Amino acid sequence: MTSQVRRNITALGAPVNAAGPRGQLRSWAILGLAIFALASSVRADEQFGATAASTTLSNDVVTGEPFPRGLRVVTLYGGYEQQPNGTRAQIGFCSVGLNYYFANNWAFGFEATGLGCSQPQDNVGAGGVDMILRTHLWNYRRFSFYGDFSPGILEANNRIPPSGTDFNFTIQSGVGAVYRLDEHTEIMFGVRDYHLSNARQEGPNRNPSLNGIQGYLGLMFRR
Repeated sequence: MTSQVRRNITALGAPVNAAGPRGQLRSWAILGLAIFALASSVRADEQFGATAASTTLSNDVVTGEPFPRGLRVVTLYGGYEQQPNGTRAQIGFCSVGLNYYFANNWAFGFEATGLGCSQPQDNVGAGGVDMILRTHLWNYRRFSFYGDFSPGILEANNRIPPSGTDFNFTIQSGVGAVYRLDEHTEIMFGVRDYHLSNARQEGPNRNPSLNGIQGYLGLMFRR
Protein backbone atom coordinates (compact mmCIF):
# COMPACT_ATOMS: atom_id res chain seq x y z
CA MET A 1 0.00 0.00 0.00
CA THR A 2 1.52 3.34 -0.98
CA SER A 3 2.03 6.13 1.50
CA GLN A 4 -0.49 8.25 -0.43
CA VAL A 5 -3.20 5.59 -0.09
CA ARG A 6 -2.35 5.22 3.57
CA ARG A 7 -2.81 8.95 4.11
CA ASN A 8 -6.12 8.93 2.26
CA ILE A 9 -7.52 6.06 4.29
CA THR A 10 -6.31 7.57 7.56
CA ALA A 11 -7.92 10.88 6.65
CA LEU A 12 -11.25 9.12 6.23
CA GLY A 13 -11.01 7.79 9.79
CA ALA A 14 -10.11 4.18 8.90
CA PRO A 15 -6.81 3.39 10.69
CA VAL A 16 -4.22 1.48 8.70
CA ASN A 17 -2.63 -1.28 10.72
CA ALA A 18 0.94 -1.78 9.63
CA ALA A 19 1.35 -4.94 11.66
CA GLY A 20 -0.89 -7.14 9.45
CA PRO A 21 -2.96 -9.98 10.98
CA ARG A 22 -1.18 -9.67 14.30
CA GLY A 23 -2.07 -5.99 14.56
CA GLN A 24 -5.66 -6.66 13.47
CA LEU A 25 -5.99 -9.30 16.20
CA ARG A 26 -4.78 -6.79 18.78
CA SER A 27 -7.25 -4.21 17.47
CA TRP A 28 -10.17 -6.62 17.83
CA ALA A 29 -8.93 -7.60 21.31
CA ILE A 30 -8.84 -3.94 22.38
CA LEU A 31 -12.33 -3.31 20.95
CA GLY A 32 -13.69 -6.38 22.74
CA LEU A 33 -12.06 -5.35 26.01
CA ALA A 34 -13.48 -1.83 25.71
CA ILE A 35 -17.02 -3.15 25.12
CA PHE A 36 -16.72 -5.60 28.02
CA ALA A 37 -15.31 -2.92 30.32
CA LEU A 38 -18.04 -0.40 29.57
CA ALA A 39 -20.77 -3.04 29.92
CA SER A 40 -19.32 -4.14 33.25
CA SER A 41 -19.40 -0.59 34.56
CA VAL A 42 -23.03 -0.13 33.54
CA ARG A 43 -24.00 -3.24 35.53
CA ALA A 44 -21.81 -2.46 38.53
CA ASP A 45 -24.75 -1.33 40.64
CA GLU A 46 -26.43 -4.71 40.12
CA GLN A 47 -23.28 -6.59 41.12
CA PHE A 48 -22.76 -4.63 44.34
CA GLY A 49 -26.42 -4.13 45.16
CA ALA A 50 -25.90 -0.54 46.26
CA THR A 51 -27.77 2.66 45.52
CA ALA A 52 -26.29 6.13 45.86
CA ALA A 53 -27.56 8.37 48.62
CA SER A 54 -29.17 11.52 47.31
CA THR A 55 -27.39 14.86 47.58
CA THR A 56 -28.83 18.33 47.15
CA LEU A 57 -27.50 21.83 46.50
CA SER A 58 -28.51 24.77 48.66
CA ASN A 59 -26.70 28.14 48.73
CA ASP A 60 -23.55 26.58 47.23
CA VAL A 61 -23.51 23.91 49.97
CA VAL A 62 -23.82 20.22 49.12
CA THR A 63 -25.90 18.37 51.70
CA GLY A 64 -25.23 14.67 52.12
CA GLU A 65 -22.18 12.72 50.97
CA PRO A 66 -20.91 14.40 47.75
CA PHE A 67 -19.63 11.14 46.21
CA PRO A 68 -21.42 8.29 48.01
CA ARG A 69 -21.00 4.56 47.58
CA GLY A 70 -23.20 3.33 44.72
CA LEU A 71 -22.94 6.53 42.66
CA ARG A 72 -22.34 6.06 38.92
CA VAL A 73 -20.91 8.81 36.73
CA VAL A 74 -20.19 9.22 33.03
CA THR A 75 -17.13 11.30 32.15
CA LEU A 76 -16.48 13.03 28.84
CA TYR A 77 -13.33 15.11 28.46
CA GLY A 78 -10.56 16.08 26.10
CA GLY A 79 -7.13 17.57 26.37
CA TYR A 80 -3.63 18.14 25.13
CA GLU A 81 -0.23 16.83 26.10
CA GLN A 82 3.31 17.50 24.95
CA GLN A 83 6.61 15.72 25.37
CA PRO A 84 9.02 18.36 26.75
CA ASN A 85 12.11 16.67 25.29
CA GLY A 86 13.10 13.89 22.88
CA THR A 87 10.83 13.84 19.81
CA ARG A 88 8.66 16.59 21.39
CA ALA A 89 5.52 14.77 20.31
CA GLN A 90 2.22 16.63 20.64
CA ILE A 91 -0.98 14.72 21.41
CA GLY A 92 -4.63 15.71 21.36
CA PHE A 93 -7.16 13.26 22.82
CA CYS A 94 -10.76 12.65 23.83
CA SER A 95 -11.99 10.13 26.42
CA VAL A 96 -15.36 8.79 27.53
CA GLY A 97 -15.73 6.69 30.66
CA LEU A 98 -18.02 5.02 33.16
CA ASN A 99 -17.17 5.11 36.87
CA TYR A 100 -18.66 3.34 39.86
CA TYR A 101 -18.15 4.53 43.47
CA PHE A 102 -17.49 1.34 45.42
CA ALA A 103 -16.95 3.38 48.62
CA ASN A 104 -17.51 6.97 49.65
CA ASN A 105 -15.11 9.16 47.61
CA TRP A 106 -13.53 6.14 45.86
CA ALA A 107 -14.35 5.26 42.25
CA PHE A 108 -13.22 2.58 39.82
CA GLY A 109 -14.02 2.66 36.13
CA PHE A 110 -13.08 2.20 32.49
CA GLU A 111 -12.44 4.70 29.72
CA ALA A 112 -12.20 4.51 25.94
CA THR A 113 -9.74 6.97 24.39
CA GLY A 114 -9.03 8.22 20.88
CA LEU A 115 -6.01 10.38 20.11
CA GLY A 116 -3.95 11.98 17.38
CA CYS A 117 -0.19 12.45 17.72
CA SER A 118 2.06 14.82 15.81
CA GLN A 119 5.66 13.56 15.68
CA PRO A 120 8.71 14.00 13.39
CA GLN A 121 7.82 10.90 11.34
CA ASP A 122 4.43 9.40 10.45
CA ASN A 123 1.76 11.20 12.45
CA VAL A 124 -0.39 8.79 14.42
CA GLY A 125 -4.06 8.04 15.02
CA ALA A 126 -4.75 5.63 17.88
CA GLY A 127 -7.41 4.16 20.15
CA GLY A 128 -7.26 2.39 23.47
CA VAL A 129 -8.92 1.48 26.73
CA ASP A 130 -7.92 2.42 30.29
CA MET A 131 -8.82 1.48 33.83
CA ILE A 132 -9.06 4.35 36.30
CA LEU A 133 -8.99 4.64 40.08
CA ARG A 134 -10.04 8.01 41.52
CA THR A 135 -10.20 9.22 45.11
CA HIS A 136 -11.64 12.55 46.25
CA LEU A 137 -9.23 14.10 48.73
CA TRP A 138 -11.14 17.20 49.79
CA ASN A 139 -14.74 18.29 49.26
CA TYR A 140 -15.64 21.94 49.82
CA ARG A 141 -19.02 23.37 48.89
CA ARG A 142 -19.41 22.80 45.11
CA PHE A 143 -15.72 21.91 44.66
CA SER A 144 -14.05 18.54 45.03
CA PHE A 145 -10.31 17.90 44.61
CA TYR A 146 -9.15 14.43 43.63
CA GLY A 147 -6.21 12.28 42.60
CA ASP A 148 -6.33 9.50 40.00
CA PHE A 149 -4.26 6.68 38.53
CA SER A 150 -4.94 5.08 35.13
CA PRO A 151 -3.10 2.20 33.38
CA GLY A 152 -4.14 1.27 29.84
CA ILE A 153 -3.33 -0.10 26.39
CA LEU A 154 -3.13 1.72 23.07
CA GLU A 155 -3.16 0.53 19.43
CA ALA A 156 -1.97 2.97 16.73
CA ASN A 157 -1.80 3.00 12.95
CA ASN A 158 1.92 3.89 13.02
CA ARG A 159 4.80 3.45 15.41
CA ILE A 160 4.72 5.74 18.42
CA PRO A 161 7.39 6.99 19.04
CA PRO A 162 8.79 6.50 15.50
CA SER A 163 11.43 4.00 16.63
CA GLY A 164 8.98 2.07 18.81
CA THR A 165 5.89 -0.07 18.09
CA ASP A 166 2.24 0.47 17.17
CA PHE A 167 1.01 -1.31 20.32
CA ASN A 168 1.89 0.24 23.68
CA PHE A 169 1.00 0.42 27.34
CA THR A 170 0.17 3.70 29.07
CA ILE A 171 0.28 4.92 32.66
CA GLN A 172 -1.29 8.20 33.78
CA SER A 173 -1.43 9.77 37.23
CA GLY A 174 -2.34 13.23 38.43
CA VAL A 175 -4.65 15.57 40.30
CA GLY A 176 -7.81 17.39 39.34
CA ALA A 177 -10.98 19.05 40.52
CA VAL A 178 -14.70 19.10 39.80
CA TYR A 179 -17.14 21.96 40.21
CA ARG A 180 -20.79 21.03 40.59
CA LEU A 181 -23.12 22.92 38.26
CA ASP A 182 -26.39 21.28 39.28
CA GLU A 183 -27.79 18.04 40.69
CA HIS A 184 -26.48 15.95 37.80
CA THR A 185 -23.61 17.80 36.09
CA GLU A 186 -20.09 18.82 37.06
CA ILE A 187 -17.16 20.42 35.25
CA MET A 188 -13.92 18.46 35.62
CA PHE A 189 -10.35 19.59 34.91
CA GLY A 190 -6.86 18.53 35.86
CA VAL A 191 -3.26 17.69 34.98
CA ARG A 192 -1.55 14.31 34.67
CA ASP A 193 1.86 12.81 34.07
CA TYR A 194 1.65 10.61 30.96
CA HIS A 195 3.94 7.66 30.16
CA LEU A 196 3.81 5.43 27.07
CA SER A 197 6.06 2.46 26.23
CA ASN A 198 5.82 -1.12 24.96
CA ALA A 199 7.33 -2.84 28.05
CA ARG A 200 10.16 -4.27 25.87
CA GLN A 201 7.77 -6.54 23.99
CA GLU A 202 10.16 -6.44 21.01
CA GLY A 203 13.42 -6.10 22.96
CA PRO A 204 15.19 -3.25 24.80
CA ASN A 205 16.32 -1.61 21.53
CA ARG A 206 12.68 -1.13 20.41
CA ASN A 207 11.39 0.33 23.66
CA PRO A 208 11.58 4.13 23.44
CA SER A 209 9.22 5.86 25.83
CA LEU A 210 7.07 8.93 25.47
CA ASN A 211 6.67 11.04 28.60
CA GLY A 212 4.66 14.22 28.79
CA ILE A 213 2.42 16.51 30.83
CA GLN A 214 -1.29 16.34 30.09
CA GLY A 215 -3.99 18.91 30.71
CA TYR A 216 -7.71 18.18 30.27
CA LEU A 217 -11.18 19.69 30.63
CA GLY A 218 -14.58 18.05 30.45
CA LEU A 219 -17.86 17.11 32.11
CA MET A 220 -19.00 14.56 34.66
CA PHE A 221 -22.62 13.36 34.56
CA ARG A 222 -24.27 11.66 37.54
CA ARG A 223 -26.55 8.72 36.76
